[in-house]
Amino acid sequence: MNCLDYRRTLAAGEPETADMKAHRLQCAACAALFREHAEFERELREGLAVEIPSGFEQRLKTAVVHNRRRFLAAAAATAAAAGIGAYAWLGRDGPLAMACIGFVMKEEAKSIMMGAMPHAEAETALATTLPLARIERIGRVKHIGPCPFNGATAYHVVLSVPQGKVTLLVMPETRVAGEQAGHDGMYAIVVALRNGSVGVIGTDKAVVNSVAGALRA
Repeated sequence: MNCLDYRRTLAAGEPETADMKAHRLQCAACAALFREHAEFERELREGLAVEIPSGFEQRLKTAVVHNRRRFLAAAAATAAAAGIGAYAWLGRDGPLAMACIGFVMKEEAKSIMMGAMPHAEAETALATTLPLARIERIGRVKHIGPCPFNGATAYHVVLSVPQGKVTLLVMPETRVAGEQAGHDGMYAIVVALRNGSVGVIGTDKAVVNSVAGALRA
């Protein structure tokens, strides 16, 4: 076991093996990385341990149902004007939404371990797509940084909201709307922005819908 193998395995989210532990105990740099990783995981768990106010779940469900009815009404009107079935796309997993889920399941840990970008740099990078101040009105940004995604550069955001945690993938070079997907207990919705798109991914469908709705507003 060498430093490169240790760091790659740790970044991939794999549990520490006996060989890894033996290397860490003899390597100050890898020991420091292990402590940093453990501290990040601790802070992330604390950020998600938020008590939900009484009655919040029912209010959220009511809001989601209301927004869904409005959305379906708008979709029906648009489809009728175009001469196609209003519900033809419902239930289909969009390829970009599925790619967003794949990123969270396979690449998110590596992206986080690559490190975050400075706040001022993030503000500049997202200014014309999805301003950082707008994201921070929705929840607490736990991580933000550039990452390769779908053949281009996206911005990976881990966002803690009162109802849980979601991942955002801000895609300045890709403009897609209306895609959604569900796979292996993960849900994703792609929202079109004035410039580009943003994928919202999480394990709670209601929370994903809620955050996506806030980004559409």
